Amino acid sequence: MRIRKLTLALAIMALGFCGCKSSQKAAESKNSPLVGTQWQLESISNQLVADDSFASQPYIIFNEDGTFAGNLGCNSFFGNYYQKKQKMTVDFSGATKKLCTAMNTEKAFLKGLKAGINHFEISGNTLILYADKEEIFRFKDNGKFLEE
Repeated sequence: MRIRKLTLALAIMALGFCGCKSSQKAAESKNSPLVGTQWQLESISNQLVADDSFASQPYIIFNEDGTFAGNLGCNSFFGNYYQKKQKMTVDFSGATKKLCTAMNTEKAFLKGLKAGINHFEISGNTLILYADKEEIFRFKDNGKFLEE
């Protein structure tokens, strides 16, 4: 009788531990949302973004109303985007024009925004924007979300 109770208790504990690990894996594999996430720039055309002594870390945010905005490192930018499932078009509208000490990343970022982005992929906390099969941008979710 005691062996049965002990076996049953061990089986319940084992199932509990398995359930916890499954929940943890599911939480880790959940994709960050495109809209409302502050996406921090990681690379442009597969080239890691060098530290240009940014005044602000370059990022982009896609809003529910079809607009986007962000920071190039010194200057701010904005525009509109259209998204349906994984398809996307980006219409760059403009940017501020402050003169900054290091502008290489800003110039490359602006060029990429005008490159004909037509689809995206989100895997976990990584966002990749493509023009046809070419990777234009890679961003990481930096954990900052817009207030609702």
